[in-house]
Amino acid sequence: MSVRRTEIQKLKEGNYIMSEEGEPCLIKGTEKSKPGKHGHAKIRIICVGMFDKNKRSIAYPSGTMVETPEIEKGNAQINFIEDKTVNIMDLTTYESLDVAWPSDEDSVKKLNEIRNNPASMSTFQVEYWKIVGKTLINRIYGA
Repeated sequence: MSVRRTEIQKLKEGNYIMSEEGEPCLIKGTEKSKPGKHGHAKIRIICVGMFDKNKRSIAYPSGTMVETPEIEKGNAQINFIEDKTVNIMDLTTYESLDVAWPSDEDSVKKLNEIRNNPASMSTFQVEYWKIVGKTLINRIYGA
């Protein structure tokens, strides 16, 4: 699991953070409250899980060091498509990976089109992300 430690106040919308459950999350918004009479300023982060798509609200005192995931990006070709997984092969290392179907509608539609026309499979590639030991398909392109 490759993570980095970062100060909470340096994170902005569009950055990534690890939740308490160990789920990598995309930050959708941040709010900073003023310090009270005897306390620290608090920072509240609203984020969405990368794999489970759950919305979370996390609050930390300002100055807290939090874990941010390191994202390894790569390009791959589609080998074959099954009911719940897509088998892809990295174009640089030739490593074969089984990845769950993406959750967004456009990618699912495109995968179904490719699955119904296997001859076109070689013209499509995917951009995939490896985050904390898990892999997800970020984008499908080609043809």
